[in-house]
Amino acid sequence: MSLPIDVGSVAVVFDVGPLTVTRRTVPVQNSYGGFDPAASVLFLLTPVAAHVATGRDLEQVPEADRNRETVQFYARDASWPAGQSIGFRVADQGHAPDVITYNGRDYRFTTSQNYSTQGAVWCGLATLVDLQAKP
Repeated sequence: MSLPIDVGSVAVVFDVGPLTVTRRTVPVQNSYGGFDPAASVLFLLTPVAAHVATGRDLEQVPEADRNRETVQFYARDASWPAGQSIGFRVADQGHAPDVITYNGRDYRFTTSQNYSTQGAVWCGLATLVDLQAKP
């Protein structure tokens, strides 16, 4: 029998926040058959911890999204502001993935896991969006 370990303090002790999260709605098809840009909402996430993903972590990322520029983020349920659904959104079930800005670069979430029994923590892997250096 394994006992749940409370890792909720990780996000608080190793806090690198506040970090900006861009949450977008799904693009809507217009009357001409094209898609209008999705509306986006910006909010700050704090406390949040971040570290570079390692080998085993990268195995969770879809093959096409794997690269060395993947970061793992931890945030508590209480980190999300009121009015926003809790958890990192990924590109599934009609959602556009959340994008988080960390160290001046944008990362897109590819995985999201709810560790509610280990201290109400969400863990997400995010891959660098802008692979080319900004001028």
